[in-house]
Amino acid sequence: MAAVCVRLTFGPINLDFLRPVVDREFATMGGNVTVHADHIYAQWDGIAQPMRLVLSGLRIDDARRQTVATAPSVALSFEPGTVLKARFLPTAIVVDRPTLDAEIAREGGMLQRVLAKSDTSSQGEMVDLLIEQLMDEPNYTSLLGQLDTVRVERGRLTVKDIPSGVTWVAPDVQAQLRRDASGVIISASARFSNGGSPVDVDFSATYSRDRSRISAEAKIAGLKPAMLADLSPNAGVLRGIDVALAGRMHVEASGAGDIHSIAMEVTGGNGTLTLPGVLPVVHKVHRVSAAASVDAASHTAKIDRLILDLGAAKVTVTGQGVRTEQGQSFKGRAEVTDIPIDQLAAYWPLEFAKGGRNWAVANLSRGTLDVAAEFGLSAPGGDFSQIKLDQAVATLAYRGMRVHYMPHMPELEDVTGTARYENATLHFDVNHGTGVGLTVSNATIDLNDLDRPPPQVAKLHMPITGTAAAANALLARPKLGLPKDMLYDPKRLSGDVSIDLTLSFPLLNAITVADLDIRAEASLSHFGLKGAIGAVDLTEATGRILYENSQLNVTGAGKFDGSAVDIFWREQFGSKATYRRRYELKGTIPASLIAKAGFLSIEPYITGPMNVTSLSYQVAPNGTGEVQARLDLKAANSSVPQLGWSKEAGVDSQLTLGAKLAAGGKLVSAEFEGRGGGLEAKGTALFSADNVLQQITIAELAVGRTDISADWRKNGNNVDIDLRGRSIELPRVRQALKGQDEAGKPGSSTGSKAATDTTHVALRLDQVLVKKGSLGSLSGQFSLSGDRLVSADLALGAGRGGTFRVQPVPAARNVALYITDFGQLLHEAGWLDGLAGGYLDFRGFFNDSAAGAPLSGTLKLGPYRLQKVTPRPDVDSLNSTIDGLNRAGNALQQFDGLEAQILKTGDRIDVKNGRTSGQSIGLTTSGYLDLANDTARLRGLVVPGFALNNLLSNVPLLGPLITGGKGAGIFAISYRLEGPFDDLKSDINMMSAVTPGALRELFNGSLDGTSQTKRAP
Repeated sequence: MAAVCVRLTFGPINLDFLRPVVDREFATMGGNVTVHADHIYAQWDGIAQPMRLVLSGLRIDDARRQTVATAPSVALSFEPGTVLKARFLPTAIVVDRPTLDAEIAREGGMLQRVLAKSDTSSQGEMVDLLIEQLMDEPNYTSLLGQLDTVRVERGRLTVKDIPSGVTWVAPDVQAQLRRDASGVIISASARFSNGGSPVDVDFSATYSRDRSRISAEAKIAGLKPAMLADLSPNAGVLRGIDVALAGRMHVEASGAGDIHSIAMEVTGGNGTLTLPGVLPVVHKVHRVSAAASVDAASHTAKIDRLILDLGAAKVTVTGQGVRTEQGQSFKGRAEVTDIPIDQLAAYWPLEFAKGGRNWAVANLSRGTLDVAAEFGLSAPGGDFSQIKLDQAVATLAYRGMRVHYMPHMPELEDVTGTARYENATLHFDVNHGTGVGLTVSNATIDLNDLDRPPPQVAKLHMPITGTAAAANALLARPKLGLPKDMLYDPKRLSGDVSIDLTLSFPLLNAITVADLDIRAEASLSHFGLKGAIGAVDLTEATGRILYENSQLNVTGAGKFDGSAVDIFWREQFGSKATYRRRYELKGTIPASLIAKAGFLSIEPYITGPMNVTSLSYQVAPNGTGEVQARLDLKAANSSVPQLGWSKEAGVDSQLTLGAKLAAGGKLVSAEFEGRGGGLEAKGTALFSADNVLQQITIAELAVGRTDISADWRKNGNNVDIDLRGRSIELPRVRQALKGQDEAGKPGSSTGSKAATDTTHVALRLDQVLVKKGSLGSLSGQFSLSGDRLVSADLALGAGRGGTFRVQPVPAARNVALYITDFGQLLHEAGWLDGLAGGYLDFRGFFNDSAAGAPLSGTLKLGPYRLQKVTPRPDVDSLNSTIDGLNRAGNALQQFDGLEAQILKTGDRIDVKNGRTSGQSIGLTTSGYLDLANDTARLRGLVVPGFALNNLLSNVPLLGPLITGGKGAGIFAISYRLEGPFDDLKSDINMMSAVTPGALRELFNGSLDGTSQTKRAP
């Protein structure tokens, strides 16, 4: 043996002659096997090296002579000492360039086991046999009883995934299997490639002595997820993950290779993430860190952490998958932090909630976003082609974001808050945001039905606070579609507003007003509006504004120029709205406020505070309007000078007004009803298209003893008046005419009527009342041209009837007045008692060619007499006159008649040459009556013994000188009668009785006491 050892130092020795010795059976756990070798040689490289017996072309057969393992070359190592002792027990075996095959079995996509291929084309069975020898207890009886190490050099390892058929090849595997008290210690290194970048693997494992357990750990470097894309049709997305990974994987398996658990940790970076159809851009990956585990006993796979650093954002994923009889499911949580909102499109999956994605990309900018998503996936029956999303709940946290919630509307700036995605709804909770001077707090945004085809619907609820001017500017945006006439110039506004705004609209890049469903509720405080109505300012207002279902409602309280009022305002914008706009107002306001508000002044008719119990103004869809008002005027002073009526504050009084307006606010008609202080009035008025009064119908006018109704109608330049009723007070008529004259003066606010206008008046009055009596009925008609009486045909009931006629003739108007019983008229009117009988007949004319058109004519009074009467209260009588005349003769005699010349100029009636006579007494009179002041100044003579005393007056020249003229006498007493109509005072000068007629004027003097001045008509 020593010689053989020396020989080996010079090179290998062919030992094919030992083939019969080698070809013998030996026992294994699988049964007896027989070893065959094509060639055998011995090799010893030095004293310090073990001796090697090399068997090339090794083949092992089982008891049935079936080849169970092959190897190109197997070297058995012997310790030199044992060889010298002729004990051939190898301690190590080197398997050179074996072909090794391994298969990976997966069930339902989950790793099940890794095992060597069992057919003879794989030389891995040789390794398995050697492992079996290492697992046996050391002995000196079997050939491999002292074997403690097996090395594989330059092996070719092919790993095949059974479900997909994907293979990985390591062409140069170095491995070592070493016997240990615990079992077999395995270590190996390999570089795999399947056509891409190489993957380096360092492997170590322990195979327990009792063959029950394999504990292995692999360190991997250079693995890219894209390499795993072919494992399943559903793993194609991995092709876009181009990141080199390095990590460690620890596997616990059964002795048969069944996986019990897997734990792995992976790190990597400096790559790209490309997911076509999922993400629209390529993301640079800066760092990857992951930890995961698989527990076969519980059929669970767990991702402890997956961190993906994309530079601008970081992704973290955790989760757990479970395999059951029904299939596989996975529940996880993904967090993405610090997403730049401006790059949101790069991170939002293309097919996830398309409507929400499109809206968010178009309307969100600035700031950053954190996303945390909890999701659940399931694959029924383990078929990943049927994978579905069972749960998706995402929470978002955003900071400093800008929200462009509607086109052409101001953005919300610096928006901070959270959001939650669940059940196909994305719900935003906005903690804070600002925009155009307004602040948004605790707002919500809901994107609904994100699992349905677009367009989806967005709902916004935004509590907004700020100034009224800023809120008005927001509502004035054309996109909201609110009418301009319901908004105000922001410069006119003051105060604060709190708005609760709700919007609903489809998630479209361009929407119209018709797409909007708007609800806005606002609270006003310290609100002010300059020029709210005309020049009237609204101040210190509080209220509530609600816009919903195409309606705007405003309710509140404030002050109009310091007067507290309650306000209600409603706008309707729907196509079928019953009205467009309605205003209501209640409160106490001064009468002066009406004119300041731009309406026709009601002063001086009403002054002081008015309690507006209700005021409404309503505009129909066609633009026509209606006004209704109820006023309590108890605290106000009221007067109608034209009617001689007034009411002091404290007296109950109410006024109801109504008006209909044409489009543009022009009056069409008006209704009024007033009661209080002895006045009751009710009527209507109609107006033309240019706001000119056309007709007034007074259904009721009762004031004092007046109770009438009337119609006033404008017909071109003419006016028709119909006056009818139970009674009318003549003083009120005169007061009304006086008021009309005042209104017609230059400078009057009402101006004067055109001189060419003609007024036709029809009268049907049961009674014309004077201060102390009645003139009876009055009927007929008369016409006026301006203030000039053109024609008349009237019938009077007092004095057993009378007529008054005016008939136009060239350059004049003839006038005729006839009273059947003038004495009775005076009695019925309460003007004078004591005149019995006597008709009154006046014939005259208006001279229209003269300035002022004076009226002149002759007044005749038919046979009458004086009689003493029992005095009536407040009614004058002729009793004292009769007593005075009785001194000159029989005052109760029958007077033949009375005749006088009358000249009326303006309000003055001059009486000339008035005379009357009987058998014993004669009277003359002259003077004037002032209708403007209701006064009279008359003078004349009382001629006693008229028949005899008057004879000389008929003598030419001498008669007038002695008697004083026709109707006078030699002896006559002068008198004067002057004062108010209802309190005439008489003065008789007895000295004039013996004074010649020509000198009696010295005692009478001038009627005026001054020079007379003609009055303008």
